[in-house]
Amino acid sequence: MRRNWRRPLTLLAVSVTLLGIALLMRLADHDLADRQQEPFTFTAGNTQLAGTLWRPDTPAQAAVILVHGDGAQDRSSAGGYAPFINTLLDAGIAVAAWDKPGVGGSTGNWLDQSMQDRQIEARAALATLATRADTPVGALGFSQAGWVLPGLNAPEAAFLVLIGPAVSWRDQGAYYTATRLAREGRSAAEITETLGRIAIENEATFGPTAAYDPTTNLTEDRWAFIQRNRDADARADLATLTIPLLAIWGADDLNVDARTDAAIYRATMQTPHPATRIEILPNATHGLLKSGPYNWHLTSDWPWHAQARFTIDGRYAFAHGALDRITDWITTTAAP
Repeated sequence: MRRNWRRPLTLLAVSVTLLGIALLMRLADHDLADRQQEPFTFTAGNTQLAGTLWRPDTPAQAAVILVHGDGAQDRSSAGGYAPFINTLLDAGIAVAAWDKPGVGGSTGNWLDQSMQDRQIEARAALATLATRADTPVGALGFSQAGWVLPGLNAPEAAFLVLIGPAVSWRDQGAYYTATRLAREGRSAAEITETLGRIAIENEATFGPTAAYDPTTNLTEDRWAFIQRNRDADARADLATLTIPLLAIWGADDLNVDARTDAAIYRATMQTPHPATRIEILPNATHGLLKSGPYNWHLTSDWPWHAQARFTIDGRYAFAHGALDRITDWITTTAAP
């Protein structure tokens, strides 16, 4: 009896086709070329900032500026923001982002900035976006933005979203070092001893009377950036913040002490807006990605398989519920 191969071959062809379509849809998460976009330029002090304003396909329900974390980042963080931006756009949220000073089309040098300079930059971006959006305008920032955005308030911003923000620069540095040492297998006693030694060394290297030492492994502008900002602390700004805030950390954050800093947020905010939410998301990294495949301190630490998986995962690289929490909160908060 001859076997009929047509049915299994047809099922295989359909399965391969559907798999291909699904893969193409995920890869599309990394592409912003087909989204509605226009130049987004503004001035902060003597710096000319160049960026992009992306608009959703339907009338926008809200608009946000994206405020970078640390590092020399362009408007899309070398494409790393694309799945996140596409998700915001699909939720009806317009997004404006720009190259950091000295990066891409922007003048200046981001290492010459203090956190107060970054606040001035964010205010200028919000004011520019407000002239081009007829919806509530807010700010969404990552990591180092925790020392930038809490200094904003009404009427300059309608709401704030902070992902993985730190409270104290020095405490964050100690936590970051401790988690690195722990992942290297160091004992608790070794970690405590190392942190004490580093604190003494840092005071000698970056203290108010210290001078740049060219024998260090830091460039002079990076050294000056650290010296300028190492006393940054968000508590004073949080105490006077009255606009809606969503502050969200990953429970498995290796860079920021999520539990301690979330507790500080709750204790420090004296008159929080009723819409304010302070949350820790389980099984999530510093950037709210799934902690299983993506939990390294920096994306530059990712092995090849994590990079490949992120390319395939797109927006599905984020921890369960992370993106929905952010988009739902923004659209609900921005609703009239």
